Amino acid sequence: MEWVELYIVMTLFVAGLLTLAFRNKRQYFIGFRIGYTYQSDDAWRKANTFAGIFTIALSLFLLVLAIAGVSLNVFVLVMIAGILLLLFLGTLIAKKAYEIEDLSNNAPERPTEPINVNVRPYIIVQLSAVVFYLVLTILLWDKLPEKVAIHFNASGEPDNFASKDVGAIILPLIAQVLPITMTLLLREPGFAPQLKFSEKGWMVFAELMTLVGAGIAAIASMALLYNAGLIPSNWITYGAFVFLTVTFVGISRTLSAR
Repeated sequence: MEWVELYIVMTLFVAGLLTLAFRNKRQYFIGFRIGYTYQSDDAWRKANTFAGIFTIALSLFLLVLAIAGVSLNVFVLVMIAGILLLLFLGTLIAKKAYEIEDLSNNAPERPTEPINVNVRPYIIVQLSAVVFYLVLTILLWDKLPEKVAIHFNASGEPDNFASKDVGAIILPLIAQVLPITMTLLLREPGFAPQLKFSEKGWMVFAELMTLVGAGIAAIASMALLYNAGLIPSNWITYGAFVFLTVTFVGISRTLSAR
Protein backbone atom coordinates (compact mmCIF):
# COMPACT_ATOMS: atom_id res chain seq x y z
CA MET A 1 0.00 0.00 0.00
CA GLU A 2 1.40 3.40 -1.01
CA TRP A 3 1.13 6.43 1.26
CA VAL A 4 -1.03 8.31 -1.24
CA GLU A 5 -3.54 5.44 -1.23
CA LEU A 6 -3.68 5.48 2.57
CA TYR A 7 -4.11 9.26 2.55
CA ILE A 8 -7.02 9.05 0.09
CA VAL A 9 -8.69 6.26 2.08
CA MET A 10 -8.42 8.16 5.37
CA THR A 11 -9.59 11.43 3.80
CA LEU A 12 -12.68 9.82 2.29
CA PHE A 13 -13.44 7.92 5.50
CA VAL A 14 -13.24 11.06 7.66
CA ALA A 15 -15.25 13.03 5.07
CA GLY A 16 -17.95 10.37 5.18
CA LEU A 17 -18.10 10.43 8.98
CA LEU A 18 -18.34 14.23 9.06
CA THR A 19 -21.03 14.22 6.38
CA LEU A 20 -23.09 11.78 8.43
CA ALA A 21 -22.51 13.79 11.62
CA PHE A 22 -23.85 16.97 10.00
CA ARG A 23 -26.62 15.36 7.98
CA ASN A 24 -29.33 17.00 10.11
CA LYS A 25 -27.80 20.49 10.15
CA ARG A 26 -27.30 22.41 6.93
CA GLN A 27 -24.06 24.41 6.77
CA TYR A 28 -21.50 25.55 4.20
CA PHE A 29 -18.29 23.68 5.02
CA ILE A 30 -19.15 20.00 5.34
CA GLY A 31 -21.47 17.79 3.35
CA PHE A 32 -22.95 17.15 -0.07
CA ARG A 33 -24.05 20.56 -1.31
CA ILE A 34 -25.98 21.41 -4.47
CA GLY A 35 -28.85 23.81 -5.09
CA TYR A 36 -31.58 21.46 -3.88
CA THR A 37 -29.89 20.85 -0.51
CA TYR A 38 -29.87 24.60 0.18
CA GLN A 39 -33.59 24.92 -0.55
CA SER A 40 -34.92 21.92 1.34
CA ASP A 41 -34.05 20.53 4.78
CA ASP A 42 -35.31 17.12 3.72
CA ALA A 43 -33.14 17.18 0.58
CA TRP A 44 -30.11 18.09 2.72
CA ARG A 45 -30.78 15.32 5.21
CA LYS A 46 -31.45 12.56 2.68
CA ALA A 47 -28.65 13.51 0.28
CA ASN A 48 -26.08 13.80 3.07
CA THR A 49 -27.17 10.58 4.75
CA PHE A 50 -26.63 8.79 1.45
CA ALA A 51 -23.39 10.69 0.72
CA GLY A 52 -21.93 9.89 4.13
CA ILE A 53 -22.68 6.17 3.90
CA PHE A 54 -21.55 5.97 0.27
CA THR A 55 -18.27 7.81 0.97
CA ILE A 56 -17.44 5.54 3.91
CA ALA A 57 -18.23 2.46 1.82
CA LEU A 58 -16.08 3.81 -1.03
CA SER A 59 -13.16 4.41 1.33
CA LEU A 60 -13.38 0.86 2.68
CA PHE A 61 -13.57 -0.58 -0.84
CA LEU A 62 -10.51 1.44 -1.83
CA LEU A 63 -8.73 0.15 1.28
CA VAL A 64 -9.40 -3.41 0.15
CA LEU A 65 -8.02 -2.59 -3.30
CA ALA A 66 -4.90 -1.01 -1.79
CA ILE A 67 -4.28 -4.02 0.46
CA ALA A 68 -4.80 -6.32 -2.53
CA GLY A 69 -1.97 -4.46 -4.28
CA VAL A 70 -3.80 -3.06 -7.31
CA SER A 71 -1.89 -0.47 -9.32
CA LEU A 72 -2.18 3.19 -8.39
CA ASN A 73 -3.78 3.90 -11.78
CA VAL A 74 -6.60 1.43 -11.14
CA PHE A 75 -6.98 2.77 -7.60
CA VAL A 76 -7.40 6.34 -8.87
CA LEU A 77 -9.81 5.30 -11.62
CA VAL A 78 -12.04 3.50 -9.11
CA MET A 79 -11.94 6.53 -6.82
CA ILE A 80 -12.94 8.90 -9.65
CA ALA A 81 -15.72 6.57 -10.80
CA GLY A 82 -17.02 6.39 -7.24
CA ILE A 83 -17.04 10.16 -6.84
CA LEU A 84 -18.87 10.63 -10.15
CA LEU A 85 -21.43 8.03 -9.10
CA LEU A 86 -21.85 9.82 -5.78
CA LEU A 87 -22.47 13.12 -7.58
CA PHE A 88 -25.04 11.56 -9.91
CA LEU A 89 -26.97 9.56 -7.30
CA GLY A 90 -26.75 12.30 -4.67
CA THR A 91 -28.22 14.81 -7.10
CA LEU A 92 -31.09 12.47 -7.94
CA ILE A 93 -31.84 11.87 -4.25
CA ALA A 94 -31.76 15.59 -3.42
CA LYS A 95 -33.94 16.47 -6.41
CA LYS A 96 -36.50 13.80 -5.54
CA ALA A 97 -36.66 14.93 -1.91
CA TYR A 98 -37.10 18.55 -2.96
CA GLU A 99 -39.87 17.72 -5.42
CA ILE A 100 -41.77 15.72 -2.80
CA GLU A 101 -41.45 18.56 -0.29
CA ASP A 102 -42.47 21.08 -2.94
CA LEU A 103 -45.61 19.11 -3.75
CA SER A 104 -46.53 19.20 -0.07
CA ASN A 105 -46.12 23.00 -0.12
CA ASN A 106 -43.27 22.89 2.39
CA ALA A 107 -40.46 23.89 0.06
CA PRO A 108 -39.51 27.52 0.74
CA GLU A 109 -38.93 28.42 -2.88
CA ARG A 110 -39.13 26.74 -6.25
CA PRO A 111 -36.00 27.21 -8.37
CA THR A 112 -36.32 29.46 -11.35
CA GLU A 113 -37.27 27.90 -14.64
CA PRO A 114 -34.40 26.58 -16.76
CA ILE A 115 -33.05 29.03 -19.29
CA ASN A 116 -34.02 27.96 -22.77
CA VAL A 117 -30.63 27.75 -24.48
CA ASN A 118 -29.86 25.17 -27.13
CA VAL A 119 -26.86 23.23 -25.81
CA ARG A 120 -26.73 20.81 -28.74
CA PRO A 121 -24.06 22.74 -30.72
CA TYR A 122 -21.79 22.89 -27.68
CA ILE A 123 -22.22 19.21 -26.88
CA ILE A 124 -21.61 18.30 -30.53
CA VAL A 125 -18.32 20.24 -30.53
CA GLN A 126 -17.23 18.63 -27.25
CA LEU A 127 -18.08 15.14 -28.46
CA SER A 128 -16.37 15.85 -31.79
CA ALA A 129 -13.18 16.67 -29.89
CA VAL A 130 -13.47 13.34 -28.07
CA VAL A 131 -14.03 11.47 -31.35
CA PHE A 132 -11.03 13.21 -32.94
CA TYR A 133 -8.84 12.14 -30.03
CA LEU A 134 -10.07 8.55 -30.17
CA VAL A 135 -9.43 8.35 -33.93
CA LEU A 136 -5.90 9.71 -33.39
CA THR A 137 -5.38 7.14 -30.64
CA ILE A 138 -6.40 4.31 -32.95
CA LEU A 139 -4.06 5.55 -35.69
CA LEU A 140 -1.09 5.84 -33.32
CA TRP A 141 -1.81 2.83 -31.11
CA ASP A 142 0.89 0.58 -32.55
CA LYS A 143 3.50 3.33 -32.16
CA LEU A 144 2.81 3.86 -28.45
CA PRO A 145 5.08 2.23 -25.84
CA GLU A 146 3.57 -0.01 -23.17
CA LYS A 147 4.13 2.78 -20.62
CA VAL A 148 3.11 6.26 -21.75
CA ALA A 149 3.85 9.62 -20.17
CA ILE A 150 0.74 11.14 -18.59
CA HIS A 151 2.21 14.13 -16.73
CA PHE A 152 4.95 16.63 -17.50
CA ASN A 153 6.85 19.08 -15.30
CA ALA A 154 7.28 22.78 -16.02
CA SER A 155 10.26 22.02 -18.25
CA GLY A 156 8.17 19.70 -20.38
CA GLU A 157 9.86 16.54 -19.13
CA PRO A 158 7.62 13.54 -18.32
CA ASP A 159 7.45 12.74 -14.61
CA ASN A 160 4.60 10.23 -14.38
CA PHE A 161 3.67 7.21 -16.48
CA ALA A 162 0.81 4.74 -16.92
CA SER A 163 0.00 1.75 -19.07
CA LYS A 164 -1.06 2.85 -22.53
CA ASP A 165 -4.66 1.69 -22.18
CA VAL A 166 -5.05 3.76 -19.01
CA GLY A 167 -2.90 6.72 -20.05
CA ALA A 168 -4.03 6.97 -23.65
CA ILE A 169 -7.71 6.08 -23.34
CA ILE A 170 -9.21 5.94 -19.85
CA LEU A 171 -7.69 9.05 -18.24
CA PRO A 172 -8.33 11.39 -21.22
CA LEU A 173 -11.94 10.20 -21.44
CA ILE A 174 -12.47 10.74 -17.70
CA ALA A 175 -11.09 14.27 -18.07
CA GLN A 176 -13.80 14.99 -20.66
CA VAL A 177 -16.59 14.06 -18.24
CA LEU A 178 -16.44 17.36 -16.33
CA PRO A 179 -17.03 19.88 -19.16
CA ILE A 180 -19.74 17.75 -20.76
CA THR A 181 -21.47 17.15 -17.42
CA MET A 182 -21.33 20.81 -16.41
CA THR A 183 -22.75 21.86 -19.78
CA LEU A 184 -25.72 19.57 -19.25
CA LEU A 185 -26.30 19.87 -15.49
CA LEU A 186 -26.21 23.63 -15.18
CA ARG A 187 -29.37 23.82 -17.26
CA GLU A 188 -31.08 22.22 -14.26
CA PRO A 189 -32.24 25.20 -12.16
CA GLY A 190 -31.92 23.38 -8.84
CA PHE A 191 -28.37 22.16 -9.42
CA ALA A 192 -26.64 25.49 -8.84
CA PRO A 193 -29.27 28.24 -8.44
CA GLN A 194 -26.73 30.58 -6.82
CA LEU A 195 -25.11 31.16 -10.22
CA LYS A 196 -28.21 32.92 -11.59
CA PHE A 197 -27.00 32.95 -15.19
CA SER A 198 -28.68 35.18 -17.72
CA GLU A 199 -29.23 33.71 -21.16
CA LYS A 200 -26.09 35.44 -22.42
CA GLY A 201 -24.16 34.31 -19.34
CA TRP A 202 -25.28 30.74 -19.87
CA MET A 203 -24.15 30.78 -23.49
CA VAL A 204 -20.75 32.17 -22.49
CA PHE A 205 -20.44 29.48 -19.83
CA ALA A 206 -21.30 26.80 -22.39
CA GLU A 207 -18.62 28.27 -24.65
CA LEU A 208 -16.13 28.09 -21.77
CA MET A 209 -16.91 24.43 -21.12
CA THR A 210 -16.53 23.75 -24.85
CA LEU A 211 -13.13 25.46 -24.85
CA VAL A 212 -12.09 23.42 -21.82
CA GLY A 213 -13.18 20.18 -23.48
CA ALA A 214 -11.43 21.05 -26.73
CA GLY A 215 -8.33 22.14 -24.82
CA ILE A 216 -8.20 18.87 -22.90
CA ALA A 217 -8.48 16.96 -26.16
CA ALA A 218 -5.71 19.10 -27.70
CA ILE A 219 -3.30 18.59 -24.78
CA ALA A 220 -4.08 14.86 -24.68
CA SER A 221 -3.47 14.67 -28.44
CA MET A 222 -0.10 16.37 -28.04
CA ALA A 223 0.83 13.93 -25.28
CA LEU A 224 -0.20 11.12 -27.61
CA LEU A 225 2.01 12.49 -30.38
CA TYR A 226 4.91 12.81 -27.94
CA ASN A 227 4.51 9.23 -26.74
CA ALA A 228 4.49 8.12 -30.36
CA GLY A 229 7.78 9.96 -30.88
CA LEU A 230 6.37 12.51 -33.33
CA ILE A 231 6.84 15.79 -31.41
CA PRO A 232 9.18 17.05 -28.65
CA SER A 233 7.89 17.30 -25.09
CA ASN A 234 8.28 21.09 -24.88
CA TRP A 235 5.40 21.45 -27.34
CA ILE A 236 3.14 20.18 -24.55
CA THR A 237 4.39 22.93 -22.23
CA TYR A 238 3.58 25.58 -24.85
CA GLY A 239 0.19 24.00 -25.46
CA ALA A 240 -0.60 23.93 -21.74
CA PHE A 241 0.33 27.62 -21.44
CA VAL A 242 -2.00 28.54 -24.30
CA PHE A 243 -4.76 26.36 -22.81
CA LEU A 244 -4.48 28.03 -19.38
CA THR A 245 -4.46 31.49 -20.95
CA VAL A 246 -7.57 30.79 -23.02
CA THR A 247 -9.29 29.26 -19.99
CA PHE A 248 -8.52 32.32 -17.86
CA VAL A 249 -9.95 34.62 -20.53
CA GLY A 250 -13.03 32.38 -20.77
CA ILE A 251 -13.58 32.52 -17.01
CA SER A 252 -13.29 36.32 -17.06
CA ARG A 253 -15.86 36.52 -19.87
CA THR A 254 -18.21 34.22 -17.98
CA LEU A 255 -18.03 36.27 -14.78
CA SER A 256 -18.65 39.53 -16.65
CA ALA A 257 -21.57 38.09 -18.66
CA ARG A 258 -23.53 36.59 -15.77
